[in-house]
Parts: sequence; structure tokens; C-alpha cells
Amino acid sequence: MFMIDLPLDPARLMRFAHRQGHGQLADDDFGYAAHAWLAATLGELAPKPFRLLENRQGLRMLGYAGQPIDALRDHAQTFAEPDALNVCEWSAIAGKLMPADWQTGRRLGFEVRACPVSRAEQERDIYLVAVSRAQAAGTEPPSRPEVYSEWLVRQLTKEDAAQANQAAVDVIGFQRVRSQRLSHASEGTKRRTVERPDALFAGDLTIENPDAFARLLARGVGRHRAFGFGMLLLRPPRQTG
Repeated sequence: MFMIDLPLDPARLMRFAHRQGHGQLADDDFGYAAHAWLAATLGELAPKPFRLLENRQGLRMLGYAGQPIDALRDHAQTFAEPDALNVCEWSAIAGKLMPADWQTGRRLGFEVRACPVSRAEQERDIYLVAVSRAQAAGTEPPSRPEVYSEWLVRQLTKEDAAQANQAAVDVIGFQRVRSQRLSHASEGTKRRTVERPDALFAGDLTIENPDAFARLLARGVGRHRAFGFGMLLLRPPRQTG
């Protein structure tokens, strides 16, 4: 697995989205436009999960991909249409090979942007689900950070991939993002507005099952990974003591 760093031009990205018929869509975080661009430019080679980072130079896309940067560049230059190709500054892309072997018991720091939602009858912010349950039970609802950090710990511990203490997981950012989606039905194409929770976490974990942890990195955390959520960025663990 490779970590890929793609520098994107925000204005060109939105022009591309407009030409693809998405120009009137609200997209608070470029997620839907990036999803459409990846499909048109890199197809099956597209990094997923990925994370978009804005800076003074523009927009960076970090992602995990199965192929190195030369393969991605060659695919784009061979198959992408010019307006899609020009979104990325291909001469400045970078990549690295991720470790193939992870050690049981190794501590790692992490940061992840995730979408903490529940999929019961319909998709819903898990914090709002917790509030509704508390109101029905006549109890005091937990705080949003408590609900979110507990949710993230469950994601990290699936398949015994990692161990994480809820006290070592912090919600360092939160917002709600809006975008519109196109749905195709017999009566024609419709637009619907979608609003989702967007939480940024930082914390520490300990690897329990190296193979499961490698799958977690490649898969990402939570839902909507195709729209810029769920990529685990690894950091040195925080000092203890």
C-alpha cells in the first residue's frame, strides 16, 4: 500500500465538477467534487480512503492507494480528459510505500476525519441518536465528545485490529457539512441536500492484530470514505508519564 499526495487546484476542481453537471451542488468540503474527479481521472486506481487538506497553496489530497505514483500518473495521462487531468499538478505529486509488517503491541498516534453516523432506519448523527435515547429513558444525555470518542474506539477495535482507550481519544474539531447528491429515478434526476457530522479526532492506539490493522488502514474508518472521510493518518504516539 502506498500513501499518495496529490496537489489539486480548487478552482479547476470546481470547474471540472461544473462541466460534469455538478456546478449547482452545494459542497462545503470539496468531498463530492473530489469523488467525481477521482472516478474520472484514476478510476479503479483512485486512492481510498483519502483526506483533503486546504492550505495557502491550494488543496492537497492525501490517500492510500494500491499502486505507486508512476502508475497513477500514467493512467491519468492515458485515459483522463483534459479538464480532469488539469485539476492536479502531476509534476509535484509524491508518494511513499507504507510498512508491510506491523508489530503487535506497537503504539501509534493517529488523526482521522470521520463521519460518525448510525445506519438504523435512516442515516443519522450518532450523537442525536444518543440524545433521543436518553430523553426516552429520562436520563441526562452524554456529551457529543463522549459519544463520538466511544464510537471511534469501536471502529478501531473491530476485528481486534487495535486497542484504544477512550480517554486517549480527543475530538479536536467538529462541524456539519452540507452537500447535494444527484439521484436518478424514473421521473428524472433529482437533487437532495445531505448534511452530515464531520468530526476530527486525535489519539493513540496499540496494534493488536497486525493483519487486521493493515486492513483497517486500507479500508478506513466509518462511512462515506469515498467522500474524504475515514483516512487514518499515523503520528508518533503522545508521550506518557
